[in-house]
Amino acid sequence: MDSPVWKILGFFLAAVLLFLVPVMNMLERQESAAYTTVFTETNRFADSARDTGYITPNMYSEFIRRLNATGCTFDIRIEHAKSTISPVYRQNGQVLEFTGEYEISRVVQDHDAVLSVLFPDDPTLGAFDRARRYDMKAGDLLFVEVKNSGKTMITALRDMILLSDTRHPTLFVRAGGLVRNEAY
Repeated sequence: MDSPVWKILGFFLAAVLLFLVPVMNMLERQESAAYTTVFTETNRFADSARDTGYITPNMYSEFIRRLNATGCTFDIRIEHAKSTISPVYRQNGQVLEFTGEYEISRVVQDHDAVLSVLFPDDPTLGAFDRARRYDMKAGDLLFVEVKNSGKTMITALRDMILLSDTRHPTLFVRAGGLVRNEAY
């Protein structure tokens, strides 16, 4: 059992473990810090938009800048559901009678519709032009979804060691809710 092959193998295994374990621990902490940053900034952006009732190009650009500080690449989706409340009527002969009920309908505006308002093709609009502000109404719904589009360093290292291919995002945050105010 004291053959040189076992000693070399033991030395090699010890060297790999002494290097690999601290690196994996450091990369896991880095991913945890990136997740905390993404979670905080996504909630800050969504809450700011919900409290003011609008999104400006500067708010969105600052949000993107803070996410990019993590060193990861992200897919960002913004959904805005416009709510309309309509009374329900029943026709009784020639007369419409109010039934006492209301119908809530929602029209969803996707990410592209929001970005087309924030960053229009018209180059004459200034950075602070009111036409570049995406307005919402109290009672609407706003959701912001952020997920990493590339692999984080720890995911790439794990995939290399385990000979696997992780396809799902490791950083995924969804924030938003009811628009509470119209401050415009």
